[in-house]
Amino acid sequence: MTKSRIVGDQPTLSPASEALLNTLSGLCSFHSCDDLASFLFTEMFRDLVGGGEPWIVFEIGVYKEHTKILELIPVHDGVTLADAAMTGGVPDHVVIVKSEHDCSNTLSNWHNHVTNG
Repeated sequence: MTKSRIVGDQPTLSPASEALLNTLSGLCSFHSCDDLASFLFTEMFRDLVGGGEPWIVFEIGVYKEHTKILELIPVHDGVTLADAAMTGGVPDHVVIVKSEHDCSNTLSNWHNHVTNG
Protein backbone atom coordinates (compact mmCIF):
# COMPACT_ATOMS: atom_id res chain seq x y z
CA MET A 1 0.00 0.00 0.00
CA THR A 2 1.15 3.52 -0.74
CA LYS A 3 -0.25 7.02 -1.00
CA SER A 4 -1.41 7.60 -4.56
CA ARG A 5 -2.63 11.19 -4.59
CA ILE A 6 -4.31 14.01 -2.70
CA VAL A 7 -7.82 14.68 -4.05
CA GLY A 8 -9.14 17.29 -1.63
CA ASP A 9 -8.16 19.76 1.03
CA GLN A 10 -5.76 18.09 3.43
CA PRO A 11 -6.81 18.75 7.00
CA THR A 12 -4.35 19.98 9.60
CA LEU A 13 -2.57 16.87 10.81
CA SER A 14 -1.20 16.07 14.23
CA PRO A 15 2.52 15.24 14.38
CA ALA A 16 1.62 11.54 14.70
CA SER A 17 -0.64 11.67 11.64
CA GLU A 18 1.99 13.62 9.68
CA ALA A 19 4.55 10.91 10.51
CA LEU A 20 2.12 8.19 9.41
CA LEU A 21 1.41 10.02 6.15
CA ASN A 22 5.15 10.26 5.50
CA THR A 23 5.48 6.51 6.10
CA LEU A 24 2.52 5.75 3.81
CA SER A 25 4.06 7.91 1.08
CA GLY A 26 6.50 5.05 0.52
CA LEU A 27 5.70 1.44 -0.24
CA CYS A 28 4.29 -0.29 2.85
CA SER A 29 3.84 -4.03 2.87
CA PHE A 30 1.55 -6.16 4.97
CA HIS A 31 1.80 -9.88 5.73
CA SER A 32 -1.81 -10.62 4.84
CA CYS A 33 -5.14 -9.11 3.87
CA ASP A 34 -6.17 -9.49 7.51
CA ASP A 35 -3.18 -7.39 8.61
CA LEU A 36 -3.99 -4.66 6.10
CA ALA A 37 -7.68 -4.62 7.01
CA SER A 38 -6.79 -4.45 10.68
CA PHE A 39 -4.52 -1.44 10.04
CA LEU A 40 -7.20 0.38 8.01
CA PHE A 41 -9.57 0.28 10.97
CA THR A 42 -7.09 1.38 13.64
CA GLU A 43 -7.56 4.63 15.51
CA MET A 44 -4.17 5.77 14.18
CA PHE A 45 -5.21 5.40 10.51
CA ARG A 46 -8.70 6.83 11.14
CA ASP A 47 -7.10 9.87 12.85
CA LEU A 48 -4.97 10.43 9.74
CA VAL A 49 -7.78 10.24 7.20
CA GLY A 50 -10.33 12.08 9.34
CA GLY A 51 -14.09 11.94 9.35
CA GLY A 52 -14.87 14.57 6.75
CA GLU A 53 -14.82 14.48 2.98
CA PRO A 54 -12.29 12.12 1.36
CA TRP A 55 -9.02 13.93 0.63
CA ILE A 56 -6.53 11.16 -0.06
CA VAL A 57 -6.34 8.05 -2.25
CA PHE A 58 -4.09 5.08 -1.58
CA GLU A 59 -3.11 2.22 -3.90
CA ILE A 60 -3.02 -1.41 -2.89
CA GLY A 61 -1.09 -3.66 -5.20
CA VAL A 62 0.27 -7.14 -5.65
CA TYR A 63 4.05 -7.39 -5.50
CA LYS A 64 4.37 -9.83 -8.43
CA GLU A 65 1.62 -8.14 -10.52
CA HIS A 66 2.36 -4.45 -10.13
CA THR A 67 -0.23 -3.47 -12.76
CA LYS A 68 -3.03 -4.97 -10.65
CA ILE A 69 -4.09 -2.33 -8.14
CA LEU A 70 -7.01 -1.33 -6.00
CA GLU A 71 -7.63 2.27 -5.14
CA LEU A 72 -8.50 2.80 -1.50
CA ILE A 73 -10.42 5.95 -0.58
CA PRO A 74 -11.05 6.40 3.14
CA VAL A 75 -14.58 7.60 3.91
CA HIS A 76 -15.99 8.69 7.26
CA ASP A 77 -17.23 5.24 8.30
CA GLY A 78 -15.08 2.85 6.29
CA VAL A 79 -13.17 2.61 3.04
CA THR A 80 -14.10 2.55 -0.61
CA LEU A 81 -12.20 0.00 -2.68
CA ALA A 82 -12.16 0.63 -6.43
CA ASP A 83 -10.77 -1.93 -8.87
CA ALA A 84 -9.09 0.55 -11.24
CA ALA A 85 -7.90 -2.21 -13.56
CA MET A 86 -11.41 -3.71 -13.65
CA THR A 87 -10.02 -7.18 -13.09
CA GLY A 88 -13.36 -8.56 -11.94
CA GLY A 89 -12.01 -9.22 -8.46
CA VAL A 90 -14.43 -6.72 -6.91
CA PRO A 91 -18.14 -6.98 -7.79
CA ASP A 92 -19.18 -3.95 -9.87
CA HIS A 93 -15.56 -2.72 -9.54
CA VAL A 94 -16.35 -0.58 -6.46
CA VAL A 95 -17.35 -1.49 -2.92
CA ILE A 96 -17.67 0.42 0.33
CA VAL A 97 -16.66 -1.65 3.34
CA LYS A 98 -17.51 -0.56 6.85
CA SER A 99 -15.89 -3.28 8.95
CA GLU A 100 -12.50 -4.86 9.28
CA HIS A 101 -14.01 -8.28 8.56
CA ASP A 102 -15.70 -7.19 5.31
CA CYS A 103 -12.54 -5.35 4.28
CA SER A 104 -10.39 -8.42 4.82
CA ASN A 105 -12.80 -10.61 2.85
CA THR A 106 -12.95 -8.14 -0.05
CA LEU A 107 -9.17 -7.77 -0.15
CA SER A 108 -8.70 -11.55 0.00
CA ASN A 109 -11.19 -12.17 -2.80
CA TRP A 110 -9.55 -9.52 -4.99
CA HIS A 111 -6.04 -10.79 -4.25
CA ASN A 112 -6.99 -14.40 -4.99
CA HIS A 113 -8.71 -13.34 -8.22
CA VAL A 114 -5.77 -11.34 -9.59
CA THR A 115 -3.09 -13.83 -8.55
CA ASN A 116 -4.94 -16.96 -9.71
CA GLY A 117 -6.72 -15.51 -12.72
